[in-house]
Amino acid sequence: MDKVKTAELLQRSLGLRHKIRVHESIEKPDTHEDLAIHLLAKWELEDELRAIEELMADIRQENVIANKKLIATGIIGKKASKASKKNRR
Repeated sequence: MDKVKTAELLQRSLGLRHKIRVHESIEKPDTHEDLAIHLLAKWELEDELRAIEELMADIRQENVIANKKLIATGIIGKKASKASKKNRR
């Protein structure tokens, strides 16, 4: 997934966290029917947040695997050493 879509997912997750906090700060409804609607709405937000968090975890795991391969082949180490040599000059 590209960085733009990943950033959009992260922004959406932050928005959902805020909505959940607002939901929790609202006074609980008096009737069972209203409470059921309130809880269902909160659960939908939590479910979407969890789905996004799982996607983000998958993306991060893929990045870790890719970085491990680069480190194992020495590509990252070579780039870092070349950058440090340029900075010394």
